Amino acid sequence: MSATQRALFVVPPALLVLALIGVPFLRRQSAAPQQLQFELVEATISDVHRAIQQGQITCRGLVEAYLQRARAYNHSSDRLVTRDGKPIPPARGTVRAGKPIEFPTETVPISLLLPNFDRYAGPPIEFGRMEPTASDPEVQQQYGMTVGTPNSGKVNTLATFNLRGERSVTCKGDRDRHPSSGSLPAGAPPVCEEFRKQPDALERASELDAQYGRNPDLAKLPMYCIPFSFKDPFETKDMRSTGAADARYDIDFPARDHTLVAQLREKGAIIYAKAVNTEYNGIPASPGGRHMPDEVLPSTLGYQRSSWSGNPATPYDTTRAASLGSSSGSGVSVSTNLVMCSICEETRMSCRGPANHNSVALILPQKALISFLGNAIGADIYNDRAGIHCRTVTDAAKVLDALKDPVNGYYDPRDVFTTIPRSAVLPTSYAAHAASPGSPGSLKGVRIGVIRESMVTFPGIKADEPISAAAAREIKEVLGGQLGATLVESVDPLWPDDPDLENMRTTYT
Repeated sequence: MSATQRALFVVPPALLVLALIGVPFLRRQSAAPQQLQFELVEATISDVHRAIQQGQITCRGLVEAYLQRARAYNHSSDRLVTRDGKPIPPARGTVRAGKPIEFPTETVPISLLLPNFDRYAGPPIEFGRMEPTASDPEVQQQYGMTVGTPNSGKVNTLATFNLRGERSVTCKGDRDRHPSSGSLPAGAPPVCEEFRKQPDALERASELDAQYGRNPDLAKLPMYCIPFSFKDPFETKDMRSTGAADARYDIDFPARDHTLVAQLREKGAIIYAKAVNTEYNGIPASPGGRHMPDEVLPSTLGYQRSSWSGNPATPYDTTRAASLGSSSGSGVSVSTNLVMCSICEETRMSCRGPANHNSVALILPQKALISFLGNAIGADIYNDRAGIHCRTVTDAAKVLDALKDPVNGYYDPRDVFTTIPRSAVLPTSYAAHAASPGSPGSLKGVRIGVIRESMVTFPGIKADEPISAAAAREIKEVLGGQLGATLVESVDPLWPDDPDLENMRTTYT
């Protein structure tokens, strides 16, 4: 079956618009007039590779530019909600990208949010406070009730950077010194001797520069020098991996990479950072039964908080939650140009929510196509699946291609769910089909299934109606009318049947 004969199932797409925070870095004049000038903001995978080949940037220079943005924007936007609204002393947060995290010292009185709080008779409120973390008592984190700060320019989206001395609490500081710098300090855990042998992101970038210079082998290394973040449940052997929890593990990094991390590392990617997410994907275990708190936490900040790394904010309005869905840090880190792409995880909507609310492209394959269980901390073994956040669909498709093992394809021996027929996998490159000229009739002969179940609206939910109506109109006018695709819609009693579109029919032939 040819690619044009395959049915493509679509849902209302997230807008592929970027959050342009700050100013672009790496603005350089090209050596020749015909060369495009490289800018980090909105750069694509092809832009990076072209700039390296033209000598406009080096791999290490690119990583340093991303770190520069992180030092500027990757801080907390939240203020504590307190009983009296009095300011608090400055608190030292964990080091990220070479700089301690900064927290606002201004607090917000509860009476500003609950004007009649003196008459409140419900469960006690868990007021905001700064406390030492359990993982590292030398640093503090925000706990309790918080509220966002308007126009803060801070998003708190990356939790751990792959930088020597800060990428692990177990092997913190001098316990991660480079082997060439001498012996480890007294009392360092023995495991740090092995851990420090692994290059950090900057060192790996320098290795790539030394080996390839301006001529990387892009056939072998299609992700050459592309900085990735990963939702923390995806284990990385050279970074702290605790599912975003403030848990004081004896060893806070795994013995080996998650399958997808290993594939990207093998394809030349920079394993750069872990993204903030709801710890344990928002569904922690309860071995002692359901926990009933003594104090409650009223919040409009969404459900993506980490006791180790805090709460992310959307770049479009830093008073608001980054999204619904626990992979918020993945979506925000891509949207704000703090990484180029990110690997997210979804049980129900944890990849789709961040993509939609932070305007990034998402490829969310079926659970069986790419591995999740190959070294990951999950919430629901039957539903957890991995997704790809990038700024463009083409880049996300390139990442999907890179995740394919040259021997096993997308099959992962550690994940039984990836045992699927080879006929279910596109035999050619996905990226080759991701870019279309958009000329009239360019999708003629392609049948696109429109899943109406994802577009239904419900009585009283007025916010959904214009979104679904606009998506339905654009799908019909652009995909069907302008580009010439044949649209086939599913049938749902809550969605009015479109007489112009063919209905889907179940078939086993």
